[in-house]
Amino acid sequence: MRDAQKGKRGVSLYSRWINRPLGRAFAAAAATFGIGPNAVTVVSALVTIAGVVVVAAAPITVVAGVAAAALFVLGFALDAADGQVARLTGASSRAGEWLDHVVDAGKMVAVHAAVLVGFDGADLHGGVWLLAPLAYSLVSVVLFAGLTLHSLLMPRDAAPGTPSTARAVLLLPADYGVLAVAFVLWGAPQLFIVVYAALLLATTVITALLCRKWFRTLTAAG
Repeated sequence: MRDAQKGKRGVSLYSRWINRPLGRAFAAAAATFGIGPNAVTVVSALVTIAGVVVVAAAPITVVAGVAAAALFVLGFALDAADGQVARLTGASSRAGEWLDHVVDAGKMVAVHAAVLVGFDGADLHGGVWLLAPLAYSLVSVVLFAGLTLHSLLMPRDAAPGTPSTARAVLLLPADYGVLAVAFVLWGAPQLFIVVYAALLLATTVITALLCRKWFRTLTAAG
């Protein structure tokens, strides 16, 4: 399993210490039982959809919040597992990578759309609150597209940077896993919206800085 891991550079502490180890356990189980990476991707999508349904349709309670957080965390861990299964079993494919990215893109929009719907049930009808999930969805898609395209367009022979603990800490607010955990507060809407707005603000700043950096590195690469 050690050889099936991605590099640590540009990864937050949550993904490095929590999500990838969880994904490693699921990947080992999937490989043991002969479950392929695409099947793991589909299961990840279904688990995440279940979390979306809880947020959008279930009564807003502490139990619902814990359930949503658990489903989102599990879905994210399975998302980390599919690539590890592919690398471990030699089953990597262009179609599998495409499927993984499509599911990730859908997840970025669906989670915030669920929050938007859920706010109605929480009596957060004011326009400013409704703008938050719309803005978060936009920022998340830009961050995801920027990261994906930067990885695809950078020359293959570009020297990888050295992992930085400080960078891994600073990237925490933009990590989907941190947002997933934040849903434990869903049962207390007034508290959740404060944390949600803070993560949105931090993610916006991080996205702007990363996009600036990615543009510069691609410009330098020609």
